[in-house]
Amino acid sequence: MPTHPVYRAARSVVFATVCVGLAITGHMMVSHAAVPVPAAVGGLVALTVIGIALTGTERSLATILTGLLGGQFMLHAVFTAAQQGQHLEHGHAMGSSSGAAAMTFVHVAAAVVSSWWLRRGERAVWALARRIAAVLLRPARALRAPSLPMSAAPFPGVPAAVHGIRGTVLRHVVVRRGPPSPSTALG
Repeated sequence: MPTHPVYRAARSVVFATVCVGLAITGHMMVSHAAVPVPAAVGGLVALTVIGIALTGTERSLATILTGLLGGQFMLHAVFTAAQQGQHLEHGHAMGSSSGAAAMTFVHVAAAVVSSWWLRRGERAVWALARRIAAVLLRPARALRAPSLPMSAAPFPGVPAAVHGIRGTVLRHVVVRRGPPSPSTALG
């Protein structure tokens, strides 16, 4: 179910939105400058397209983390270039590389936290899809199930008539052995 194009697009938009939202927040906190809107939109579109290509199957935490680290690195490069171009147009110089360690930490932390969150969502979506598929496929499996003839008695000692109604096996028939229970009519 989640491999349908609509579901793939929805999953990739969630992936891209989380990645870009955290990248913008962290980048602005460390650089003390706004991320230009074209850079944010470009990053969102690029990660959505990449996400569509990667959302065909359920992904592990390591795969999601790797994708988010790559996405954070790409977004950092795009945002930094856009901010430098914006500041150069206005006659301001960008800050020195003193915030490089803080910037790296913020982007890595954003990738780790969001990958954990997205993996939980990924597991939930695929578990729901498996449950829905099981419910929808149950009637088809019942139609394909072989039925036993009325004369076949798979359980020794139980009459064939108990085994089937129109050829299907009763699964919940309880056969109890032992003396009959005391009757109140005899006592």
